Amino acid sequence: MSHMKQKSTRFLLNTGLLCVALVLLASCVGVDAKIKLADSGSGDLIAEYRVSNELLSFGELDENKAQLPLPLSRSDVESSLGGKSGLVLKSWSSSKSGKDTVIKMDIGFSSIDALIAYLDPEGKLAHYDRANGVTSLYFSLGRDFAPLDSDGKQLAIEAFDTYTFRLTVEAPKAIKMANSSNAIVSAKIDGKTASFSGAMKDIVTSEKAPAFSVSW
Repeated sequence: MSHMKQKSTRFLLNTGLLCVALVLLASCVGVDAKIKLADSGSGDLIAEYRVSNELLSFGELDENKAQLPLPLSRSDVESSLGGKSGLVLKSWSSSKSGKDTVIKMDIGFSSIDALIAYLDPEGKLAHYDRANGVTSLYFSLGRDFAPLDSDGKQLAIEAFDTYTFRLTVEAPKAIKMANSSNAIVSAKIDGKTASFSGAMKDIVTSEKAPAFSVSW
């Protein structure tokens, strides 16, 4: 795993993005995140991370926590919420699943502003706007990546082979548009739900960081 950490430094995202995540791709991690929105703009960010036990052990050491792509322990998640208004940790759980640990959490937000502030504190990877009765959300998994050499690419493919990425947005009204900037992540609309999904091995070996937009 230490070798993987060295090879995959370029995948580090803002730790706030999708707890997402967003954000998120630095080590052996699978992500399934759902944003549920009410008419008022309040809602829940429900995330499930499938994390390799090696990465979890690495992150248990205080000196290594800053290198993790996302907060994993309950205390770390609570710390990531500290000082941010309109956010509350509703639930957190952890369970073993083979060589992985599955971490689930539910973060409630009082407004889309609070959600965006949590996903992207620096205001560079996520934003939203409203115009003519239409609300649009925009997310990015980061800036474009430098290309990996052949050894690095093969290492990433092997490390991420069983991991997937999925982001779902449940809006209060029918989805008008859902778009992914990179074909390695597909976009699908089903009524009030937009979903984006792809293989983590494709995402981390792509030179173009995927970005998503959804409107309702």
